[in-house]
Amino acid sequence: MIVSQSTRHLSHRSIGIGLLTFAASRVLVFLGFGIVAVAQTQEDARNGLERVSMSKHVRDVVSSWDGYWYLSIVEYGYPRSIPDEVTYFMLEARAAFFPGFPFLVHVVDNIIPGSTIATAMLLNLVLGATGVVLVGMLTRRLASEEAAVAAMVLCAMFPGSFSLSMAYSEALMMVAVGFALIAMVDERWLLAGVAGAIATMTRPNAIALGLACLAALAVARTPIRTRAMIVVSGTLIGAGFVFTQWYIGNRAGEPLVWFRVQREAWGEGLSFGASTARLCVEWLMNPLSSPTRALTVISVLAIFVGLFVMKRVALHRVVTAYSVGVLLLTMTAATTTPRPRFIFVALGPMIAGAIWWIDHVQLSPSRRRTVELAAIGTCATGLVCLSAIYGLLGAIP
Repeated sequence: MIVSQSTRHLSHRSIGIGLLTFAASRVLVFLGFGIVAVAQTQEDARNGLERVSMSKHVRDVVSSWDGYWYLSIVEYGYPRSIPDEVTYFMLEARAAFFPGFPFLVHVVDNIIPGSTIATAMLLNLVLGATGVVLVGMLTRRLASEEAAVAAMVLCAMFPGSFSLSMAYSEALMMVAVGFALIAMVDERWLLAGVAGAIATMTRPNAIALGLACLAALAVARTPIRTRAMIVVSGTLIGAGFVFTQWYIGNRAGEPLVWFRVQREAWGEGLSFGASTARLCVEWLMNPLSSPTRALTVISVLAIFVGLFVMKRVALHRVVTAYSVGVLLLTMTAATTTPRPRFIFVALGPMIAGAIWWIDHVQLSPSRRRTVELAAIGTCATGLVCLSAIYGLLGAIP
């Protein structure tokens, strides 16, 4: 369903609800980080180590996992050379990470005082809040204002949104993709291409925006001028990815070195679903053996539910194409198999879920409220648990 031009903007009240929900969700994330800080403080005491502040442990969580590599790029830049058979124990493995987010952190860090970690946290707080509002704006173009509010609430509380409070690139990607998809729905193709280029310089899975352009191009009776602008948009989106490859390769003196680092250091590539299937089978054989396997199974189930709901509500073709592209990439990856944060940046399942619940499900007000509170409570619990599990290095995010 496409809403008319005059009724497709979010009210200030709706934006306020989205921002307040995002603020509440960040409290939950830092509650999870606080659990990690308490555990680490007690572990230090048991091992006879010098006691450090809990805030230090929280900063360690924020800068852990991918955050370590992004902050390494901020500090050292990209490597000038990369040895053969590079491993993730080597600092040169940072060449596997795209430059959009570390570049922005570097720029902002030169403007405001404080540590690089604090800059990354503040930046992602602003980007995350902006991304949530953009999800609401996109949903409002496709459905009712009430559905847009529900989409913002679900987006803020979704467990995968923990990544918006770490030194990760998801927040910047979400903002760029949000602008790109809104522009595509509005048929402002040049703006969509520019935003898409920023997205593909931030994360490789943003290349799924190219599928959105193809979906728009496939529509019958599209004027030739519009088709030409869609091609320009898709070209700009691809150019962001190509520029990133050139930039990393030029710094290292080796063309396409990103692909080699991905393969050698991180074991990444396409398994065409074999890795995902293996993890699911291993979980079935021993459900309590690995939190990573359990989260993979939950994520796979969430993906299939999301695909079903997107089809059920007939989500806009460009949003559907982008979302399917992101989900296919994570389902077929050799290492970065389905994770909550990859479902999160797909956006479509959350938007479709909100539209389906608000505009398609008929329930009494009391029963609707009960289900909504249960859903929010479940998401809140998952958000705290995921933040703590990843902070304790208990699973691969």
